[in-house]
Order: sequence, then structure tokens, then C-alpha cells
Amino acid sequence: MNQRLVAIEAKRTRLIERAAREREDVAQTLQSWSQPLGFVDRCLGALRYVISHPPLVAGAMLVFALLRPRLALKWARRTWGMWQGYRWLTQKVAL
Repeated sequence: MNQRLVAIEAKRTRLIERAAREREDVAQTLQSWSQPLGFVDRCLGALRYVISHPPLVAGAMLVFALLRPRLALKWARRTWGMWQGYRWLTQKVAL
């Protein structure tokens, strides 16, 4: 066989072995991330559910405000401040 073809075949074999090792490394890395990413995925699902059901959120807020009015006002002030900070930041970034 031609020496050039032998060299190409050897290089191809090394590359295939290297790709297999890299796939194993990536699989191990992703395995360690599966639990944290699963948690984030569940949180995002819960957030989507809450956003898609505004009356449920309003009812929960009303019950909270009736049971703990001072704490509800404290959280309302914090939420308002975060909302204002978010709006200020998005305006600054948009410039």
C-alpha cells in the first residue's frame, strides 16, 4: 500500500480514538450537571405555570396580605424597588 494512504489511515484511527475519549469526557461532565440542570428546569416549569395562572397568584397574594399585612407591605416595597431597579437598568442598557 502507498505510504501516504497508510499515514492517512493511521491519522484517521487516532482521530476516531480521540473523538471517542472526548465524547466520554463530555458525557461525564454532563452527568455531573444533570441534577442541577434538572432542578433549574423544574423551577422554570413552576415559574411558567405561575405566570400562566395570574388569578392564582393574585389570590395567593390576597391571602398573604390578609394574614400578614405588615409583612405583605414590606415585600411589596421590596418588589417595587426591584421593579424600579430593573426598569432603570434596562433603560441604561438600551442606550
